Amino acid sequence: MIPSNINTKILVYEDRVKEWFLEVGRKLKQDNEAGFIILQVALSYIEGNQQYRKGKSSDRKSKEFFKEGMKQIFPEIIKTENADTLLNMFYKQVRCGLFHDGITGRFVTISGEFLNALEISDIEMKINPHRLLDGIIEDFDNYIILLKDEKNLVLRRNFEVRFETTG
Repeated sequence: MIPSNINTKILVYEDRVKEWFLEVGRKLKQDNEAGFIILQVALSYIEGNQQYRKGKSSDRKSKEFFKEGMKQIFPEIIKTENADTLLNMFYKQVRCGLFHDGITGRFVTISGEFLNALEISDIEMKINPHRLLDGIIEDFDNYIILLKDEKNLVLRRNFEVRFETTG
């Protein structure tokens, strides 16, 4: 049953994303060997959240939505030279590698020891899944705050449209 009140819909969405994904990922951070599953949890948020922000399905536009989400969550990527090329590589090597092949591409190294969430160049991608998840959680918390503000009419409308069209 779909709730009729937008504030209830926001609470349902917040609870589902937090409890089903982000909190599970946070608990996994205690295990040093859980990097790939933490990465998968974090990456699953990016495209999905972008659909709610835009109020549209990413069907046949997965790459576009994923890249927009990455720019939203990690704006420092935009400042990188060849940002679009690097995001294309990240999408293929990391997102598609994990979701379609069950493993990242050969240019990807993950470690909880890396200082930054992401260090991407045209020859290597270093990912700290723990810090990446932290960035995702921060973005989610900020998104929920914005959604709960009734002044954000477009964001709330987009959210509600997507909420009502999701299975």
